[in-house]
Amino acid sequence: MRGDYGKFLDPKNDVAFKKIFGTERNKDILIHFLNDILDFKGKRPIREVTFLKTVQDPEQKRQVL
Repeated sequence: MRGDYGKFLDPKNDVAFKKIFGTERNKDILIHFLNDILDFKGKRPIREVTFLKTVQDPEQKRQVL
């Protein structure tokens, strides 16, 4: 794991999980995690992920409603 995340963060905690797996910097860790947990090794593994905005603009929400 990059940095000191493994020493201080429990990945079972939502905030820690997002910090470890939810950043562009750690995209490769997320891809490996998903391929392992979903057992995609050798069977069309995930090669790329795209992070979407986690905060919604209130003005955008009104337009959708």
